[in-house]
Amino acid sequence: MKRFHLTVIFLVGLATASISCGGGGGGAASTTPTAPTAPPPLTIATASILSPGLQGHAYSTTLTATNGQGSLHWSIAAISPTTLFVTGLSIDSSTGVLSGTPAFAGTGGFIATVTDSASPAHSASASFTITAYLPLTNGQNQMATVTEFSTPLNVQAGIVGGFPPVSFSVSSGTIPPGLKFNSKGQLVGAAYQTGTYQFTLMAQDSFSVPETAAQPFTLTVVVPQLTVTTTIPSRVIVNRPFSGRIIAMGGVPPYSFSQPYSAPLPPGLSFDTSTGVLSGTPTAIGSSVGDAVDVSDSSSPPQKTRASFDFGVFAPLGRNDTPATATSIDNGSYGASISPYVDPPNGAPLAGDNDYYKLISVGGAIVHVETFAKRSVPNNPLDTVIEIVDGNGVRLTSCRQPGDTTSTFAGPCINDDISANPHVQDSALDLQVPGISNSAPPFYVHVFDWRGDARPDMFYGLQVSGVIDPLAITTSSLQAASRGLPYSQQLFNKNGSGAISWSVISGSLPPGISLSSSGAFSGVATTDGVYSFTVQASDAGNPPQIVSAIEQIQVGEPVKITSPAIWPDACLDQPYSFTVQTTGGVPPLQYSYLGGTWYIYNIDQSTGTFSGTPHFLGTSSVRLFVRDRSVYGDDAQDITLTVKQCP
Repeated sequence: MKRFHLTVIFLVGLATASISCGGGGGGAASTTPTAPTAPPPLTIATASILSPGLQGHAYSTTLTATNGQGSLHWSIAAISPTTLFVTGLSIDSSTGVLSGTPAFAGTGGFIATVTDSASPAHSASASFTITAYLPLTNGQNQMATVTEFSTPLNVQAGIVGGFPPVSFSVSSGTIPPGLKFNSKGQLVGAAYQTGTYQFTLMAQDSFSVPETAAQPFTLTVVVPQLTVTTTIPSRVIVNRPFSGRIIAMGGVPPYSFSQPYSAPLPPGLSFDTSTGVLSGTPTAIGSSVGDAVDVSDSSSPPQKTRASFDFGVFAPLGRNDTPATATSIDNGSYGASISPYVDPPNGAPLAGDNDYYKLISVGGAIVHVETFAKRSVPNNPLDTVIEIVDGNGVRLTSCRQPGDTTSTFAGPCINDDISANPHVQDSALDLQVPGISNSAPPFYVHVFDWRGDARPDMFYGLQVSGVIDPLAITTSSLQAASRGLPYSQQLFNKNGSGAISWSVISGSLPPGISLSSSGAFSGVATTDGVYSFTVQASDAGNPPQIVSAIEQIQVGEPVKITSPAIWPDACLDQPYSFTVQTTGGVPPLQYSYLGGTWYIYNIDQSTGTFSGTPHFLGTSSVRLFVRDRSVYGDDAQDITLTVKQCP
């Protein structure tokens, strides 16, 4: 009994010691268990855009997933009721192979879902798209017309579909030189030889087993439309050699030129009908208005068009160092330069550079003129002087100096400096324009240098304000009239005070036409001819301004289409030409058509000639219009053309 008791005590002591050590700061620490790491999620690894396919041809691709446990199970479903589904394709539930024969065209979509064999199972979903291209389809025979040397517009193969990229080539026949079909089936380039070309276009796609398709083509290359431009300016200088040209473009060279009106050219100038060159040395100042040149090419039948030009023969501007050669100006700011000269000793005259400017204003107006040289560029050595003179160079005496605010304009019209303190070396003057109303003669601003210590050709600015422009008639020419038809035209003016009163003071109006006091011509002309007369305009000023101008009205027979409404038949794919016949009218005439379908669409608007090669059988109708130079002179006709198959 005694030995057993000791053993129990020993064991209890060990237990006590163990507990005591566990709670003490110097004993060994206990270990906390680590939580297990979660496996990576199941993921579909295939990119969302799958390789494309071809409708009606076998297709196969494999979807893959990562981090799945055990065997995988695949399925697909539609994205939404409105999204194109990949009809014809299905997925192998165990392998993820998507295969079948696409029965859709375009870009279809679906949702793929994969589930693994874990417990519990993991799933992942992703959206995919597949583009299924249509197979290549043969194109129908296409006929088109293109213009030589021009890029074709809207001409392309009728072959559709194909696995891209699709290449095009000519398998038989000949395509017009300079043209080809690009990878989109569009005709590109520029043909450089006319004619009709028949060929077969072959397309081949890039499918694993390439498909092909064909399309017959007929291309007709026609000459470009004849157009003209001109290098003849609006101003040529008297007694100076001149050369300008009517430039023809398009059509078929060589070109021929003619003057339909045989209008007389200014003396010294001549027109070359073989080259379209207007050249020579004009010997008289004047204008030649309304000249025209008809241009024809060497096509069969020839294309024709018309070029119009207006130009005048003027005196050279030259230096403006005298009143006779003064530069005409109005209100505004002007930049110029001047070559100064020194003060002459003892007032003796000494030649130098002078600038003269011509102004016209209503008598009694107060005009302010001022130079800007020193104030614009402080180191400008130019010391300008302003003088106002008449047409003979005599200084006027109705001016007011700078700083003078009185109503007296009785001082000499010359100024050197605007002020002495501060010293402003630019110049200024106020002028009360001599004369009454629009009878005031022109006056001239003379600018020169006073001190002469400047370098030559110094720049300055001239500012003018207060000019009141006199009454002027601005109507340049009146419209022609058609005999027996209503006529209405308005005269126009600028400036003037109050209401303008109009009248005819000489010459004769066309019988049946009258002029109202408000400047309106109206009536019905009864007699052909050219009628010249002088009109006068008077304003409401006190005294009134009165001006006059020579005007002209031409009266001609109304234009009338005399061609039949049913035109001669045209032959399919053969050149056709028809010229509209008219009577009367004041030239030039202009032709146009509107509405419906018209198989001969090339029209010379100046001659009324329709030309072209029709490529469609049938009957077409449009409304034809012709207009002359008169106000209401026009005529219209419904025309019909039938294109038939000819032997």
